[in-house]
Amino acid sequence: MTNGHNRRRFLQLTGTGAAASLAGCTDLGLLSDDEADERLTAIVEPDQEDVEALYDDLEAGEIDEAEFQQRAQELQEEPIEEFESYADAEDIQIDESTTEGAGLYLIDGPDEAILGALRSGPITVLYGSDAYDLILEQQAQQQQQQEQPELDEDDLEEELEEELEEEDGAVEDDGDAEEDTDDESDGEDDE
Repeated sequence: MTNGHNRRRFLQLTGTGAAASLAGCTDLGLLSDDEADERLTAIVEPDQEDVEALYDDLEAGEIDEAEFQQRAQELQEEPIEEFESYADAEDIQIDESTTEGAGLYLIDGPDEAILGALRSGPITVLYGSDAYDLILEQQAQQQQQQEQPELDEDDLEEELEEELEEEDGAVEDDGDAEEDTDDESDGEDDE
C-alpha cells in the first residue's frame, strides 16, 4: 500500500494530475469561450517518460527515497524555469502563477510565442482563462483529502461495528420507552 501512496504523492508533486483533472471539461461546458478574457491557462509539467523512469528507479531500489525526492524536485523545477525564461524572452505576460505540483500560469501574449512554447515543450497543456481558478480549487480539494488520516480495514470495521451497536442500543432503548409510556397511559385510563 505504501508503494501506491508513494506513487500518488510523486505524481501529485510532479503535477500530472493538473492536466488530467480537467480532461473532458470542455465537453461538459465547464470552460467557457469568453471572448472578453483572451488570457490562457498554461500548465507546465515535466516529461512523463522521465517521471515514470524515476519512479521505476525507486521501485527497483536503484535510488533511495531521499535521492528520489531530490530528483523529483529537479524534474519539476526544470520545465518551470524553462518556461519562465521563455516567457521573458518572448514577451509572454504571466498574470498569475503557482508552482505547487505543476507549474500553473495565467498568461497573455503573442499567439505565435504561446504556440511556440506549446510546440517546443515548456507548456504541456493550454486552456481558457476559466481553467486557472478551477484547477486551483481542485488542487485545494486534493490537498484537504490527503491531509485526512487514512483508516486501515480493521479500524474501519471496528468503527462500523461500534456504530451498529450504538444504533441497536438506541432502537432497544426506544422500544423500552414506548412500553413505559404505554403502561403509564393504561394507568391513567383506569382512574
